[in-house]
Amino acid sequence: MADWVRSVGIRDRYDVVIVGGGLAGLCLALQLQKRKPKIRILVAERNPHPPPEAAHKVGESSVEVGSHYFSEVLGLSDLLDAELRKFGLRFFMSHGENRDIASRLECGPSHFLFVPSFQIDRGRFEAGLAREALAAGIDFVDGCEVSQIALGDGGSDHIVHVERATEAFDVACRWLADASGRASLLKKRLGLARSNRHDVNAVWFRIDHPIDPDSWSEDLAWRARNKHSRRLSTNHLMGEGYWVWLIPLAGNRTSVGIVSDERLHPFAELHTFEAALAWLDRNEPQCAEVVRAHVDQKLDFRALKHFSHDAVQVYSSERWLLVGDAGFFVDPFYSPGSDFIGIANGFCSDLIARDLEGSAIDELATIYDQSFRSLARTFMLTYHRQYPLMGSGRVMSTKVIWDFSMYWGGIALLFFRNKFVDPPFMDRVRPILQGFAQLNVRMQSFFRDWSETERGSAVAGGFVDYAEIEFLAAMNRNLLCDCDDDALLAQLGQNLALARELEHEIRAEAAGSDAAASSHLSAAFSAMRTSSSG
Repeated sequence: MADWVRSVGIRDRYDVVIVGGGLAGLCLALQLQKRKPKIRILVAERNPHPPPEAAHKVGESSVEVGSHYFSEVLGLSDLLDAELRKFGLRFFMSHGENRDIASRLECGPSHFLFVPSFQIDRGRFEAGLAREALAAGIDFVDGCEVSQIALGDGGSDHIVHVERATEAFDVACRWLADASGRASLLKKRLGLARSNRHDVNAVWFRIDHPIDPDSWSEDLAWRARNKHSRRLSTNHLMGEGYWVWLIPLAGNRTSVGIVSDERLHPFAELHTFEAALAWLDRNEPQCAEVVRAHVDQKLDFRALKHFSHDAVQVYSSERWLLVGDAGFFVDPFYSPGSDFIGIANGFCSDLIARDLEGSAIDELATIYDQSFRSLARTFMLTYHRQYPLMGSGRVMSTKVIWDFSMYWGGIALLFFRNKFVDPPFMDRVRPILQGFAQLNVRMQSFFRDWSETERGSAVAGGFVDYAEIEFLAAMNRNLLCDCDDDALLAQLGQNLALARELEHEIRAEAAGSDAAASSHLSAAFSAMRTSSSG
C-alpha cells in the first residue's frame, strides 16, 4: 500500500466510490442503489453543485435507449417531465449554397413516434440527479479533487485520496468506478488509452435566444407539413464532411454545434468563435445570419479536436470500471451518448451487484468488457469514413433510414428487454447479431461507393417522412411490446430478414432499377427523386 495511505489514514469505507458526479457517474450511483438499497456509495465530483442551467456540456439530445434508461430503468420520469419532448432527429441535406432551407431535402418525422425522447438541459438534469442521489442515501461530495488512487491487490480494498478546500481524506472501497470524463484518471494511470482513426472535431456554443428553422422560409406549405415545431427536433444541417446541430435548451436558449471531418474542414478553420462564424457564413449562411443577429447573446464557446477516443479495456474483475466519457467516445451523430451510458451502467451494476452478493465475476467481467467494446466498434462503422457522404442527399437520407433500422431493430430492442446482462440469452442470439453486423459492414461500404457515383448531383426539396415509413414505425412501436425470450428471438430474426430485403431494395434504387418502386422504401425513394440536378 502507498505511503500516503498509511500517513493520512482511512476515513471511511464504501462498497463503491464513483469518481465523477456528471451524468454517467450519478446515473450509475442511482442504478446501483435501486438494485441494492443498502449499498454504500460515495460520488466525488470535481465541480461545485448545483451546475448552472444550460451548463456547457455536450449531450443535450437523447434518443430512445437513453430516454428509456432515464425513465424506466432509473425511474426519473419526474425529472424528464421538466425537459422538452423531442420531435425526433431531423436532417436537412445540402442544396446549392444552402440559402433556402425549403429547397433542401428534409428527412424527419411529421409527427411524434411511439417511444418518447427528450432535449435535456444537462445542468438542470444533473442537479436533479444529485438531489435524487442524496435523497437515496448516496454520499455526494462536490468541489473536490481525487488526486491519488491506490488500487488494491488480491481482493484488498482500493484507496482513494480526496482533497476539498483545506480538507483532505482517504476512503477505502471495494469497487472503483472512473466517471471523470475526459480526465480519464484510471485510463491514463493504467495505460488503457487507444487511439482510433476517426479524425473528427467539434466546436459548440450557446445562444441565449431560440433558433427556429420554421422561420427560415416563407413557404407556407413547407412550414405546415409537420404537426409540431421543427425547433423541438435535433436539427442537423448537412454538407460534405460536416453536420451542424441545433438543439433547444431551457429558457429558450439554443445549442449550436459544428462537427466535421478534419480532412475536409480543418480544425484551424473552426477553433475560435470568430472562425466558426466565418465557417457558417460559407457553409450554412441561414444559420450564420441568425447567430450573427444574436451574437451579443452568445453564452460560451468550446472547441474539441479529435474527440473520438477508445480504450483497450473498460471493466476488470479487479473491481475497477471505466464509465461514460472516461472510457471511450465514438461520435455525437444520432445522439447516442446517453444510450452508451445506459448500456455501460447496466453492465457495471450487474458486475458490482453479483460481486457484493458473493458470486464469482472473473469470467463475467471479461464477457461484459468484450461485449461493450464490441458494441462500440459496431457503432463506429456508422461514422468512420462516412462524413464525406453527408453531402449526398439521396445517399444520406437512405443511410439514415438504414441506420434507424439497425438501431430500433437490434440494439434498442435488446436494451428495452434488459438482455445485455443476460449472458445465456446473448449466447442464443449471437448468430442473429453476427448477421446484423456482417450486413451493416457491407452496407456502410456500399453507401460510400454509392456516394461517389452521386458526387456533383443534388436533390432539391422533398420530404422523407420516416414516421410514415411503415416498417420503421413498427420497429419503434415494438420497443414497447413486452415478450418472452422465444418471441424476442423471433422478432430479432424477422428484423434481420427485413434488413436483408432492404439491402436489395437500396441496391436496386442506386442502380436505377424498377425493383425499388414497390419496395418498403418506395415512398422515401420517391421523395428523394422529387427534383434532381446534376
